[in-house]
Amino acid sequence: MKKIVKAAGISLVILSSSFMAHSAEAVQKIGYVSTGYLMSKLPQREAIVKQLQQENRDDQAELQKLEAKINTKIEQAKRDRELLGEEGLQKLQIEIASLQKEGQLKANKFKKERQEREYNAQRDMGKLIQDAVSKIAEAEGYDIVVDSQALQYAKPDLNLTEKVLAELK
Repeated sequence: MKKIVKAAGISLVILSSSFMAHSAEAVQKIGYVSTGYLMSKLPQREAIVKQLQQENRDDQAELQKLEAKINTKIEQAKRDRELLGEEGLQKLQIEIASLQKEGQLKANKFKKERQEREYNAQRDMGKLIQDAVSKIAEAEGYDIVVDSQALQYAKPDLNLTEKVLAELK
């Protein structure tokens, strides 16, 4: 019986020292960044926003031209109602309806393209930030870097945001 107790005691000591060794290895260096702040301060952001605005401006100009054409046709229908007759007025109304449908289709197409461009721009900016975070984390020996929005509390000295921003510039 004494041998069993001794064996159990020795096993317990070995097992607990094994757990302590694993827990010592489990200590990891963790940092955090504010991705939203980095997105707003990203140096490339201004160029990307200007490009998106220019593309949106071009789309809006095309829609405005089409709208002006529709308004001209509507004014023509009001003004020349008597001269056009029933058949001419009906043709003009069909043309107006066709232009309105074309405008709706173009507006939907432009909206979809704008959303896709914005998504791609966000993805590209996110990739730039991710690359900079990885570079800083590797250089400083961090095991894990999380976004600040996932945190309840963290020490300010674990914040890598400014270092990442400096890397992006």
